[in-house]
Amino acid sequence: MAYLDNAATTRTSAAAIDAMRRVMEGEAFANPASQHAAGDAALRALEGARREVAACLHARPSEVEFVSCGSEANNQALLTGAAYGAREGRRHIVASAIEHASVLRMLDWLASADGPFGGGFDVTLVRPNEKGVVSVEAVKEALREDTCLVSLMYANNEVGSVQPVRDACRMCRKRGILFHTDAVQAAGHLPIDFTRDGFDLLSVSAHKFHGPRGTGALLCSHRVAPTSLVLGGAQERGHRAGTANVAGAAGMAMALREASDALEANKTQVERLREQFAARVSQIDGVHVLGPADASLRLPGIVALTVDGVDHEPALVLLDEAGVCVSAGSACAAGAVETSHVLSAMGASPEVARTYLRVSIDASENSEQDIDTAASALAKVAARLRGGAR
Repeated sequence: MAYLDNAATTRTSAAAIDAMRRVMEGEAFANPASQHAAGDAALRALEGARREVAACLHARPSEVEFVSCGSEANNQALLTGAAYGAREGRRHIVASAIEHASVLRMLDWLASADGPFGGGFDVTLVRPNEKGVVSVEAVKEALREDTCLVSLMYANNEVGSVQPVRDACRMCRKRGILFHTDAVQAAGHLPIDFTRDGFDLLSVSAHKFHGPRGTGALLCSHRVAPTSLVLGGAQERGHRAGTANVAGAAGMAMALREASDALEANKTQVERLREQFAARVSQIDGVHVLGPADASLRLPGIVALTVDGVDHEPALVLLDEAGVCVSAGSACAAGAVETSHVLSAMGASPEVARTYLRVSIDASENSEQDIDTAASALAKVAARLRGGAR
C-alpha cells in the first residue's frame, strides 16, 4: 500500500509510542492533580512534556496548554479573541476564506444572534489569490477600528500554500489586534518561533507530525488571558478543564522533538519526492498541479492537483483499489467527500473543484516506489474514468 494521505494523519512514531507506554505502565500513570507520590510523578511527566513542546516551538512552558486536538485549539483561540473584543467593545474579526472548518464554524457561531458574548460579531473573510496565498495587503484592507482578532492559518491543509503570517502578525500587533495562526499543518514541517514572531495564539495537533491522535496544544502568549472552552476543574492553570492526558502529552512532546531535530533533512527528502511526483503527473493529459510554484511558499509534502474530466469520488475509490491512499481535501467530515471551499475561494468553478485530489508525502512513510506507484495508478484511473469504463 502506498499511503499518501499524511496531511490527514501520520503514523505514530515508535519513539512516541514508547514515551506513552512509559507513562501508562510506569509511575506516571496517575492523575497529575492527585496529591500523592503517584500524582506527583504524573505531574512531573506532564510538565516535562510541556517544557519540551515549548522548547520546540520557542515558547514559554507557561504559554503551552494541552488540548484534545487542533480543532479544539482553534475553537478556544477564536473564543479568546472574541472575549477580548467583547471587553474592549471591538466586535469585528478577520480571517481568511481558506481556514479550516474548525475556524469557519466557530466564526459562524460568533456571528450568530445566539453566539457567545452576545453574538453578532461581524466577520470578514479575505480571499486568497489563484495560488491559495492571502496577501498582507488584503488583510490590511479588511481591518477596521473595531477589529479585535485576525486568524490566518500558517499553511493551508488542502493546497499547501504557506501564508505570510509573520508580516500579518506584526501589522496586527501595531494596531492592538490579537493574531491567531492555525499551525496544525506547519508544526513539525516548517520552523516555528512563537516568541520571535510575536504570535498571540497558535494551534498545533500531534497526529500531524507522528504523535498520537487526540492530543494537541494551544499556545497562548503571556500577554493574553485565554478564555476557557471546556469548563469544570482547574486543570491547565484553570484554562481547560478535564483530567490531563499525560501519556498523550508525552507522546506529542517526543514526536515534536523528533520532527524538529530532523526538520531540514526531512524537508529536503520530501521536496525531492514531491518534485518527482509532480513531474510524473504533469505528463498525464489534463492534470494541473495547484498552489505556489515557489517552494518557499508551500508545504514540502503536499501536492494538490485537478484532473480534467475526472470526478474525485470515483477516482478515490479506484485509487484505493489500486493500493494508493490519497484524499480530496480535509479528513474532518466523517468520510464525506465535499467540494473544496479552498478551491472555491481560489476562484475554481464547482466543476473544477470536484476534480481535486490531494497527495501528501512524508519522509519516514514514503519512498520513490510509492511515488511511482501513485503516479502510474493516477494515469490509469484517469484514462478509465474518461473512457467511461468501470
